[in-house]
Amino acid sequence: MTNIEKYTIFLIEQYRFKFGISANSAYNLFKNKGILDYINSTFEAIHTLDTNFVLAEIEELVKYPYATSPHNPYAQ
Repeated sequence: MTNIEKYTIFLIEQYRFKFGISANSAYNLFKNKGILDYINSTFEAIHTLDTNFVLAEIEELVKYPYATSPHNPYAQ
């Protein structure tokens, strides 16, 4: 198992505990909202950040996934 996979599992577990949902529900949410791709593409930067900060970022991505979508011409 890679470090990215371990970190992804860690974040799924933290997210599910925070929101009181099952691991399966959290995983599906991460998958459907592009959070798994976000973690994979930003791992080197985010894995050193505070977990609560990263969870807050994930919450924003869940609420507003288009904001960081590569299909959004205004996304940076």
